[in-house]
Amino acid sequence: MPVTATAELADAAFQALVTAGLVLFALALYRRIRQRWVAWWAIAWALYLVRLGAIITFLATGNLVWLFWHQVITGWVALVILWAAMVFSRDARWKPWYAAIAIFPPCWAWVAVNGLDRFLLVALPMVLFLSGATIWTAWVFWRHALRTDSNGARFVAAAFLLWGLHHLNYPFLRARGAWQPWGYYLDILFELAVGIGFALMVLTDLARGLSNRTDELAHLSMLALRQQEGERRRLSRELHDETAQTLSAVKLEVGMLREGASDHVRDRLDHVLGLVDSGIRGIRRVMNDLRPALLDDLGLGAAIRALATDVESRSALTVHLRMNDSIPRLPAEVELAVFRAAQEALVNTVRHAEATDIEVTLVADARGVQLEVRDNGRGITGARPAPGASGQLGLAGMRERITAVGGTVSVEGSPGTTIRVDVPL
Repeated sequence: MPVTATAELADAAFQALVTAGLVLFALALYRRIRQRWVAWWAIAWALYLVRLGAIITFLATGNLVWLFWHQVITGWVALVILWAAMVFSRDARWKPWYAAIAIFPPCWAWVAVNGLDRFLLVALPMVLFLSGATIWTAWVFWRHALRTDSNGARFVAAAFLLWGLHHLNYPFLRARGAWQPWGYYLDILFELAVGIGFALMVLTDLARGLSNRTDELAHLSMLALRQQEGERRRLSRELHDETAQTLSAVKLEVGMLREGASDHVRDRLDHVLGLVDSGIRGIRRVMNDLRPALLDDLGLGAAIRALATDVESRSALTVHLRMNDSIPRLPAEVELAVFRAAQEALVNTVRHAEATDIEVTLVADARGVQLEVRDNGRGITGARPAPGASGQLGLAGMRERITAVGGTVSVEGSPGTTIRVDVPL
């Protein structure tokens, strides 16, 4: 075998190895995303691999039968590339008469190998066919890039365009040995570029899908939070309009009975009145926890101040409150989310931190609102929290609320715990 043929054989074998890798890559990609166009590109690469096998066998044996099949498979590769592009661009469906087009490559290959003596007439039609299919594929991916602003599609389009132009040199340079081994190397480069472009396209689509899914989840989360707050508002209103009013009426009736009762009965009624007062205070506390009226009436600053006073009065903690002299009114959803974050942070401190002091800092302006709750308790330990632990669920709910309004939550611990909430406007 001539030295040049041996070198070309090695180059073709190397390209076949790279193409086999692309076939495996396309199959793995299809298993991951299950899209028809990827399956057809796997078939296209596999057929291209068979084409390389035919030319390798021809170089090794010199048998013209393999040159014939190389010509046939070259045409079929062009057809499959066209079909894969159509599936990608329009999700085209197979029609039986398409199979008739596949007759052209073997017919022309037979004529070329057996009936023509001039090499240019033998090679040029099939090269034009393959180059045209490749350039058309570039146009398909370029249109997709214009529609979707996909950099991966632009990369694929550029690779196919250059590859299609590169095919045109075959009858003039490459087949005469002028491009050895660079012709094979350029084919390998274009194959890898197309594979990389496909990977970028899929990653872009997955990222876009993930972003859309994240937006949908955020929207659903916001709807759930709104429904939850609506239910809280409804319960608060019913407690005020029904239970609290009923207890007030009971208190009035008991007070009237007390006026005419004996001293012994009056003492018992005083005890009953004390229980009714305790019940009314408890209901008011629950109403305030469900939906603080100050938040709706006076805004976030007044609500946080009242919350700090309430926590200090109901626990052994000393609450140090630092905030702007004047907190502007913020969007209702932002005020509610920040207030709930402060409420949850203070409740967690009371229940779990074993602290004696809490510092609450609230800063708000036209650019956003920042909340910081810092305690001197035992801090967050390295131990993994138990599943479903109230503190863990509270922080998760806090993050969910703040994320839904475009903010962030950070937690630092040991010594003490610091929770920071930042919501830009």
